[in-house]
Amino acid sequence: MHSIRWLQLKSDFLTMKKLLVSLFVFTLPFLATTQNNQDSIDISYIGEVNDTVRNESFFETDKPLPITLEYDITSFIKNKRNGEYLDAVLTVNYEGMDPITKNIRIKARGNFRRGECFFPPLFLNFKTDPIENEELKGLKKIKVVTPCSTTKYGETYVFREYLVYKIYSVLSEYSFRVRLLDIDYIDTGKKERNYKKFGFIIEPLGLVSKRNNAMEIDSKIVTGKDVEVEDADRVAFFRYLISDTDWRFKSGHNIKYLKSLNKISDKVIPVPYDFDFSGFVNTNYSFPQEWASNTNSVLEREYLGYCRDNKENYLKTIKLFNDKKEEIINTIKDFRYLSDKEKKSVLDFVEEFYIEISNPDRFINNLEYFCRGEEF
Repeated sequence: MHSIRWLQLKSDFLTMKKLLVSLFVFTLPFLATTQNNQDSIDISYIGEVNDTVRNESFFETDKPLPITLEYDITSFIKNKRNGEYLDAVLTVNYEGMDPITKNIRIKARGNFRRGECFFPPLFLNFKTDPIENEELKGLKKIKVVTPCSTTKYGETYVFREYLVYKIYSVLSEYSFRVRLLDIDYIDTGKKERNYKKFGFIIEPLGLVSKRNNAMEIDSKIVTGKDVEVEDADRVAFFRYLISDTDWRFKSGHNIKYLKSLNKISDKVIPVPYDFDFSGFVNTNYSFPQEWASNTNSVLEREYLGYCRDNKENYLKTIKLFNDKKEEIINTIKDFRYLSDKEKKSVLDFVEEFYIEISNPDRFINNLEYFCRGEEF
């Protein structure tokens, strides 16, 4: 079975080698990969590979990138459930540079938020106005997280989810990096409703793959036994830290899978995403998933990781989280866009996790009570 899977991985890699790569979002190169759902990155037109470009500074700052989005907000809201594209104008306002304006198309994305949110997450699609500049060309579609509502707490949820992505990047290079956006929404419709809100860009999976020398694997062919033990436990502990049940290794629910090309192995590495149903973010629309049978609130943690016969596996992961505690805490403390009250709330929430793991034996006993078999 592993031989068959390895041959399939090898075939996938050879296919992927044929893909052409270009530069990502105004400063970055990205390696586009095929995804099998509505959040996929389109690779139908991308430029040549440029391996000499190594500028990855776009995601290495908390400073928001100012942009303006002009579109008919009323029509967008009316058609958001259909996932239909709508014409829009995007202006990117770089500091010290002339604004860059593009005629693009946008559509709502996200299974739950697309139906429930006033401002659901977006795809920005540049197919109708490709970027011509050598530094910019190649970008076609990018994922943006937006406030669910126009209330003050809509932005708070954005900041909290942004921090979750940042925290996992502390724990693993196999993570989606993010960049804050300062968005001016200009309504071109009859109601002329204008808004100013924060959001953030999510790094494309292709770029995650490239900087880790890895390739994407279809989640449909992945079973629990195919996932690297160390990486699976890291993800499960992390989801437990943020109190999130809206994920599963099986079928890749809010998980992407990568295969490292640096070593010979038939194991895959999980990359988590989509954290708005976690207790850390604590949105007003979140709830525990049906497979989380031991909790009634997103603020109550439940471990959904796999059971391990060797206690050392748990201890190794506990050590990783303890070693990274100071950096995780400082990531929250140094984030300037949360109020002191909100910072205290999330810091207290994180500290509860660290109090639990401060007694490893008791903590491991609790994990072994809730842990799942690899068929989960």
